[in-house]
Amino acid sequence: MASTLPLQTQQNLTTKTAPIRHRQTTKGLRKLASRGPACLLVFGALLLTGCATSSDDRSAWLDPQGSRTAKVDLDELDPVTAIAAAQHPLTKQALTHLGINYRYGGDAPDEGFDCSGLIFYSAQESLGLRLPRRSVDIARVGQKIDRPELALGDLVFFNTRGSRYSHVGIYLGNQLFVHAPSSGGEVRVENMSKRYWASRYNGARRIDPIMLADRLAQQ
Repeated sequence: MASTLPLQTQQNLTTKTAPIRHRQTTKGLRKLASRGPACLLVFGALLLTGCATSSDDRSAWLDPQGSRTAKVDLDELDPVTAIAAAQHPLTKQALTHLGINYRYGGDAPDEGFDCSGLIFYSAQESLGLRLPRRSVDIARVGQKIDRPELALGDLVFFNTRGSRYSHVGIYLGNQLFVHAPSSGGEVRVENMSKRYWASRYNGARRIDPIMLADRLAQQ
């Protein structure tokens, strides 16, 4: 039966409920990441059938400087990328923290994360690696990777504060990465091909747990 509500009322309801649906999707992805790839396969199918029919199902996110907003659409996290991310220990760990508030100096879920804090915690919990705490120091370890060679689990670096390697995230595939942005933000997935990130990209590092553990032990 067709809705009897006036068109303007229907549009207002759609606008008000869209952010709620997006938050529910984010929470769902965080839970599914902790349950494994089978659940993320179902989630991926829902993305294709649900988000594709609702172009307004978006939420505004603060950029790392907090100076403007950029809309992020979770339907960019396609099923293949989602399933692969659930199988890699580092990305799986990081995705379980989607929605955790940013906190400068934070490196634990109960207190919040800054960008390097998310990497520090996720690497320690998933790989048993104690990486350097600052993003600029993390950039000094690991294997340098050219952008065309980026793979799931690589660390991606950006200049967001006027200095190289001042921001870091974890690459998920399909030009997507997960990171903790800045004050007022929360752990989220973004597309690094967007102009803001593409213009600030500094490079990537690949984490080989055995090689890196030996290197850190020698420092």
